[in-house]
Amino acid sequence: MYEHLSECCVSVRGSRNLVEIVSRRIAELCVSVVDNGVEKTFMFIDGEAVVRAVDRGILMRVVATDVISYYGIRTALEGSILEMATVAPERFAWHPAGRTPFSVVERVGPSQSAPRPTVNTNG
Repeated sequence: MYEHLSECCVSVRGSRNLVEIVSRRIAELCVSVVDNGVEKTFMFIDGEAVVRAVDRGILMRVVATDVISYYGIRTALEGSILEMATVAPERFAWHPAGRTPFSVVERVGPSQSAPRPTVNTNG
């Protein structure tokens, strides 16, 4: 059973193309890849990563049996995205994950079509 789970939503342009490019790089590091057309699952010896392109960026889910594998998989994903993106993402916001994939990041990451909250700085 996996002990370390987290999810991330990163805003990047051209997310579909970027997922394809990153997938080729990550595939060299993993045991197998499952592509169901909507998302890609990268199977490692001690964990897995699921990557899905969405309209606002990329959703990622990393699960692993130990902390070293967990951070190794995360680092491989983040490093590949940073290296291959035409414009670097502002930040990677990782959140603890539950049993339902992407439920956390879909609540946390607002859609591009959703209105952004405004902040009154005039006091």
